[in-house]
Amino acid sequence: MTATTRSLGVGSVMVILLAVWALVSGCGAKPSADAGLSAGIVTDELGPNMRAYRQENLKPAGILVWFHGMDSDGTEFDHDPRQRHFAEPLMRNGWVIVSANAGGNSFGNDAALREYRALIGAARTRYGTTRLQFASESMGTVAALRLMAEPAYRNVNGLIGISPLTGIPPTLRGVDFIEAAWGGTVPDRADPLTFYPQRFAGKRFRFYYSTTDTVVPSGAGARAFAIRFGKVADVELVECRGDHADPTCYQGDDALAFVGGASR
Repeated sequence: MTATTRSLGVGSVMVILLAVWALVSGCGAKPSADAGLSAGIVTDELGPNMRAYRQENLKPAGILVWFHGMDSDGTEFDHDPRQRHFAEPLMRNGWVIVSANAGGNSFGNDAALREYRALIGAARTRYGTTRLQFASESMGTVAALRLMAEPAYRNVNGLIGISPLTGIPPTLRGVDFIEAAWGGTVPDRADPLTFYPQRFAGKRFRFYYSTTDTVVPSGAGARAFAIRFGKVADVELVECRGDHADPTCYQGDDALAFVGGASR
């Protein structure tokens, strides 16, 4: 697919900075209502700061690695109805969802990727399946894309992204909490949008995004990724309503259909 892009002006940069700040207060908010796991869903500890959610008494159909958003720690399924609405159709069909704290607000830094690699290794050892898919929320998409582009995970051909932040362009690299996550300097490798397209050749992506998202800048969102990689990868965009991480973006039944269609 083709499209044109424009460089960002000073005003646009200010909007981006305000939007990223909104990530801190909004993306990881923990609703107090409807807390607790649904009947039959159990949690397994996989190691320090790592856990799995699954439907008890079902043979694992595959492992879905969850890359959490900002102001979250991978335990959202315990308390947030949005993530549970997304996850439960998958778990009811045998998918084991695994998550890690991964350093909190990591923006895909190297330490977070090491923790996700350890999580995947522990999950494969525990559940004995090689079928692997990724799912991410907001900031977590940067980590998911970086890992997916590594040769060791070439068998991961599917990524589901919810309100995805798909890159860290130069206009975001000076934001203090993004710099802090990367130890003071954000390198080029932090931005999947700079990757050579062939690193995602043959991969499948399904991104749930809203055109009224005021948090993720358009130059680093779902459509920007589709423009960059849509000629070599299958990038499906599903439009949802509302602002960033709106409940309509958490489409578990549709996600189940997506992973069900992925190669085994």
